[in-house]
Amino acid sequence: MAERDRINKRFQNPKFKRFVSVTQLMIFSNNMEYDDTDVQAIQGAFYASPSYLEPQFNYFREEEVLNWTALLKPLSEDTELHVLKDNNLEVIRSNPEFITNKEPNRPTNLICTSLLSRERLAFVLRYALAYVHETDGLQKHVMRYPQLFASKAIERKLNDGIKKGIIWHTQGSGKTALAYYNVRFLTDYFQQRQIVPKFYFIVDRIDLLTQAHREFTSRGLTVHTIDSRDAFSRDIKATQVIHNHSGKPEITVVNIQKFKDDPDVVSTKDYDVTIQRVYFLDEVHRSYNPKGSFLANLDQSDRNAVKIGLTGTPLLGDDYNSRTLFGDYIHKYYYNASIADGYTLRLIREEIATNYKIALQQALAEAEVLQGDVDRKLVYAHPAFVEPMLDYIVTDFEKSRGALNDASIGGMVICDSAEQARQLFELFNAKYAKSPVSTESAANEPDFPLLKQAAETSGFYRVKRKQNNQVTSAALILHDVGCKEERKDWVEDFKVGKLDFLFVYNSCSPASMPNA
Repeated sequence: MAERDRINKRFQNPKFKRFVSVTQLMIFSNNMEYDDTDVQAIQGAFYASPSYLEPQFNYFREEEVLNWTALLKPLSEDTELHVLKDNNLEVIRSNPEFITNKEPNRPTNLICTSLLSRERLAFVLRYALAYVHETDGLQKHVMRYPQLFASKAIERKLNDGIKKGIIWHTQGSGKTALAYYNVRFLTDYFQQRQIVPKFYFIVDRIDLLTQAHREFTSRGLTVHTIDSRDAFSRDIKATQVIHNHSGKPEITVVNIQKFKDDPDVVSTKDYDVTIQRVYFLDEVHRSYNPKGSFLANLDQSDRNAVKIGLTGTPLLGDDYNSRTLFGDYIHKYYYNASIADGYTLRLIREEIATNYKIALQQALAEAEVLQGDVDRKLVYAHPAFVEPMLDYIVTDFEKSRGALNDASIGGMVICDSAEQARQLFELFNAKYAKSPVSTESAANEPDFPLLKQAAETSGFYRVKRKQNNQVTSAALILHDVGCKEERKDWVEDFKVGKLDFLFVYNSCSPASMPNA
């Protein structure tokens, strides 16, 4: 931990910038087994790409059967003695720990053998590193090990003549990034066979098209987008592989939402043997209807096309089975493995404080008796209910920041209705924001005196807050609040920690919130 702290300080020192810049790959190890019960990467052998802030430590778990005898040559006694003398450590030669740690299956030897063998290292340096333009600046990313092994699995399937299948990687594991890496990898793979590939990334929602466009362009990939039937029909018939004139790697992102079941999407039988179309189909667990026509048209457009389905939750039922439509699994990476590797946080459900829970439940029950058949949505959006709930959320969240010793985490409040989301946001601006925003919607709210009484006695008003962990900024994400670009900017600000809270209604919740 001391060495990690030292490296983090040095990487942030401008005087060390040139050394960080020339570094491609780093390995850190204390020669201990991974502790999968600890979310922090403290114990074990890790690899990372350089960073001007703090390197992100990645686990590496070997998935292939390696020939250790061929990869590891025995060290002669003379060479071993020479190295020990050179480091003034000759005395440890008979130490049991030193003898044990020389074994091939020790963590340091394992990660060095896995990553630094000639073939693997060449793959990593050529395909597994990417510069990414994030909101908070330029970053350098390295492939996660599931992405590496998935890429090699795709290669094996293609070598066996199999041109379709599913990559089952849990949510948040970087499936869009996997597609990016494989644009580079598969371009070389096919060009070695005198074939030019043409890449498509197919989504079924406009927000996923926007997200994919951002993910690809931030990594330097040229993106051509298609969101109409006619444009897709023209593109699929064309023998042109890229649309840009500079020859840069390119991917075409297709939104099928508006035309996925149209019988006339593609009708051409034309085929160019020098072009290999590669389709990455995102989220294949849902909107690809086997009785519709999009999949049939996609298949008929090019019988020789490679079709790779991406999903975090494949459908396994009898009526609709992902494998029936898209083929067998190419590679799998499950939720529990992602938690152990620190890419996904374990979901924990906590009960709310008893005094708040009892007071509000009693008030709601009495309100139903006295007010009659009242729309519960109005009750849940009333300030008398919303204000103590907001106080509880803020207080509990700020306590969490203190307990975790991390003031950078953000919170997403998923509301019961759009009305409740608006009311929470307005109250937040009035009570907690640095620059309160005036609102007028509360003037016409129905009166629920019992709710007010419960709110006043629940004990969550006027809480004392510690300065460092205070929540002071938020945004409201609803379809009719702000324009599309403004909502996009708010989501990006939340991701990089410029906003503490997002108030959303469940049907409008933004995807991929890594710091929530």
